[in-house]
Amino acid sequence: MTGPTSSPASPPQLPDLAAFGHVKDGLLRNLLAYYLARRDGARVPLRSRIAPMDFPKLLSNVFLYEYVAADDDFHIRLAGEEIRTMLQTTRQGAKLAEVFPPEIATVVRERYRQVCRDGSVMHNIGLVFERMGGSGQGERIVMPLADDQGEARFLLGATVYHFPQKAAASRPNMEKVTITFTPL
Repeated sequence: MTGPTSSPASPPQLPDLAAFGHVKDGLLRNLLAYYLARRDGARVPLRSRIAPMDFPKLLSNVFLYEYVAADDDFHIRLAGEEIRTMLQTTRQGAKLAEVFPPEIATVVRERYRQVCRDGSVMHNIGLVFERMGGSGQGERIVMPLADDQGEARFLLGATVYHFPQKAAASRPNMEKVTITFTPL
């Protein structure tokens, strides 16, 4: 009697855009498709494979962070106009701890660490600035990028904002933020 035959192990299937049906905004889906196409068979694309000018319609909503181990924090490398309008403390080189109040910076930092550590895409939809007293709806994606040594220590993200119409402003929106982490 012979034992079961085994076939050579095939590489794990990388998720494609179909795995991200929860991302609703068309511009964010386009950015996600661009990101996934830049992986070249790797789980996480290299930072050097991403060119912000490749997505001009979303550039004002894009941010790029770099994790700096010496500070144990993320530093802003790029923040579009819409990001700077919503977070007026945003400036190039600033740490999360300088952009957000301490209790919020701690939460955001841990979420961003998870994106890098687990090689996952984070998606938020709902009241994306609720903790800071913001109003209106938003949708955000945050994706890891690898340095030239293959270590995920950069984040490419984008947030789109949808503010309530003036007529509906008196009606409180009770939808909270939904956060999804999708492994790559």
